[in-house]
Amino acid sequence: MRAIDSSAIVKYLSREPGWERVREVMKEGIVTLNFAVIEVANALWKKVVRNEMGLEEVQKIMKAIVEAKLIPLEPFESYVIDALRIAVEHKVAVYDALFIAFALKRGLELVTADERQAEVAKALGVRVVLV
Repeated sequence: MRAIDSSAIVKYLSREPGWERVREVMKEGIVTLNFAVIEVANALWKKVVRNEMGLEEVQKIMKAIVEAKLIPLEPFESYVIDALRIAVEHKVAVYDALFIAFALKRGLELVTADERQAEVAKALGVRVVLV
């Protein structure tokens, strides 16, 4: 089981370059934080606005995530305090730090497409798969 962040999920869902690696990791088992649903929806919204994806396609994707539970979700609340500390100490956004705190507390490898987040996670002793 691995923790996966929103950037990696979006890479997979929108078939960005390197999405196949994310698919392989997902087959091995993943879990994410429930607020990732909002981050993914926002990233896909941007793709619709830029005409990179269609609204109907994005709605189907979000329905699969929310209703079909495509990805197991865990509540983020118990990771906020640690995430805030990580964010301040390492100058990363709290939402990125949440995934790091989650991976740390659960002893999971973190799957991300965010190089800065990967760098901070590694510095804190988290095993990282940069996709």
